[in-house]
Amino acid sequence: MATDSSLTPELTPESSSSHPAEAAAIDASLRTSLVVLTGSALVWLLIAGVLAIVSAWQLHTPAFLDACEFTTHGRLQPAQSNAFIYGWGFNAAFAVSLWLMARLSRGALPGSGVLLLGAVFWNVGVTLGVGGIILGFSTSIEWLEMPGFATPLLLVAYALIAAWSLVVFRAGRSHQIYASQWYVFAAIFWFPWLYSIAQVMLVFSPVRGTVQSVVHAWFSTNLFLLWFASIALAAIYYFLPKLLVKPVSNYYLASLSFWWLAIFGSWAGISRLIGGPVPAWVQTVGAAASFMLVVPLFILGLNFYGTLSGRWSALKDSVTLRFIAVAIVALSLVLLAWVASALHGVAAITQFTYFTAAQVQLGLYGFFSMVVFGSLYYIVPRVLNTAWASTPLVGVHFWASTLGVALLVGALAIGGIQQGLQLADPSVAFADVTKATQPYLLAASVAWVILVIGQLAFALNFFWTIGRASADCVRSAKTLLTVQPEAAK
Repeated sequence: MATDSSLTPELTPESSSSHPAEAAAIDASLRTSLVVLTGSALVWLLIAGVLAIVSAWQLHTPAFLDACEFTTHGRLQPAQSNAFIYGWGFNAAFAVSLWLMARLSRGALPGSGVLLLGAVFWNVGVTLGVGGIILGFSTSIEWLEMPGFATPLLLVAYALIAAWSLVVFRAGRSHQIYASQWYVFAAIFWFPWLYSIAQVMLVFSPVRGTVQSVVHAWFSTNLFLLWFASIALAAIYYFLPKLLVKPVSNYYLASLSFWWLAIFGSWAGISRLIGGPVPAWVQTVGAAASFMLVVPLFILGLNFYGTLSGRWSALKDSVTLRFIAVAIVALSLVLLAWVASALHGVAAITQFTYFTAAQVQLGLYGFFSMVVFGSLYYIVPRVLNTAWASTPLVGVHFWASTLGVALLVGALAIGGIQQGLQLADPSVAFADVTKATQPYLLAASVAWVILVIGQLAFALNFFWTIGRASADCVRSAKTLLTVQPEAAK
């Protein structure tokens, strides 16, 4: 059986040959903060998973838990979405980006009090927001459903966490800035700009008419491309060459894809409004920006697939590489689907169907979450200075996540295309369209169960590893206390 180097705490060839003691000190300085952020992320991931199973089941069995207003689909589905995005997604992104910034900057965390305070504030804000949705205070704006009273707390918490990431960079001793740092820096500055503008224009002082749909499409697209995708790409650019001990293929093109995504990706989401009640030039801008995504798709393909070329066998020995490889394929499919959906003929079929839900799940779970999972499998044993507690649970997590994403996205995509074709046929009754989608929705429910099994395996392994690391620390302390009196004698 092949050994998995990402499951052991020893340093990588790069760090061991240059600054092993420095890397260990950096990891030790981040230990408490990363444990809190990662643990919070996993709790929210499990909550979102349970809510996803219930809300998915309600799509093909509407009577399920319909007797209570707090458990209706209209409340559970947005609660699940926000728990996943702001609970799991942001906590995990904070943990990964902070570690990447510290390692690449060669700077230890100068105290963790402010960072921990920011983490506490963030999770309190998410708790208030998700609870507010379930209690009926939702704004009914996708990905912005959390009530307004949670927003100030989230922004304050974000400012504390983001500022500490910059402090880590300033405290570092590295004189180089890498592609991973471009994406982390950009994400740190982009999100508060996106979130505050969307909150003002859609929640606190909403604009009128169809401008709301334009602003919302702009926000949701940028939240994925400029925040989640940026953090995930930063991790890929770091781990791929590090674990393969090989430079990124065509690395000189990385800056072009970065700026291309920043400029054109920002407007690509407006293509979701093709055929809608917005000016034709707005739809054209969105479609043109979406077509421009072909360029970063090509460059990222050269960077990632080129780096993996000839080294695919390395996937057997590293769980981090396996997760990242799946994520790279998912990113390719997401961008291809994005470009295809900008075509009027395709949009006429896929808009307002489950196909768009398939794209969202492929991006958030198939791409971002898979990258984060792989990153944490590398980061956690180094931060805790101990191996993962269970290798079999790692295998359960990987295969459950991979199969679950494939089944979920496949069922929603195929069901959405069939749904769109039938909706475009005036001879097909709407009741028949709904009935035809039931098998696909049932398959999606099964997929969520599989995904939650994987999430449970990961969470159990993480908290088990923390417990074992704590036990090792206690034993070391007892041994030290025993040896000192002996030495005194």
